[in-house]
Amino acid sequence: MDLDIVPGTSGLRLDDVAHVLVPGRGRDGSGFGLTAESLDRLTVAGQLFERVVRPAAGRIVCAGYKSPGDRTGTEWRSPEPPHRVFLGIPEGELMRRELVSRGLPPEAVRAECASVETVTNFLRAESGGYFGDRRPVAIVAQPDHLRRIMSVIAPRTLRRPYLGVLVPQRPPRTEPWAATLASRLIAAVLPADPRLATERATTRAELIWRIVNATGRRR
Repeated sequence: MDLDIVPGTSGLRLDDVAHVLVPGRGRDGSGFGLTAESLDRLTVAGQLFERVVRPAAGRIVCAGYKSPGDRTGTEWRSPEPPHRVFLGIPEGELMRRELVSRGLPPEAVRAECASVETVTNFLRAESGGYFGDRRPVAIVAQPDHLRRIMSVIAPRTLRRPYLGVLVPQRPPRTEPWAATLASRLIAAVLPADPRLATERATTRAELIWRIVNATGRRR
């Protein structure tokens, strides 16, 4: 299995990893399916499951509700308590279903469905008990997104060792400057308490992306 690794925590190797974090990369135009880029991430996550997650009895955490500019989908109610209502099916749930449909054991795949962009993807996945422990994690993303994650987001949000795993990007692209600027502002000087950090970042993210979307510079 040929995987491109992006160094994160000093000295961490792929074989030291126990968990995988898959942040959302968007839903399709219906709000009830995934983009091709999200599906590509799940292919790599499935490879990592066999390489590191299954041997370590770890977990894959799929994180995300929807992209900040996504207004698609009709009302959908989660079948699990507390039966939250969403606009379309959250990315985390769609990714979890896809991985289980590919044969991964349901108990090894968790879905975080409340986060509104990448910084809150990471904060909620980390603070919500989705991993179950503090063992190292591999972050799966395409090059443009992974650069922002590794340089801006992971150092400010994760409380465990981490590294990145590149997903092929077709066609190559560069993220707009607004995405990196938004992440820097959302992740800046967060409280040490995980709950307070998540609340503050969520409030910032909703405000910042409301402004970004209003200017027409959507991600």
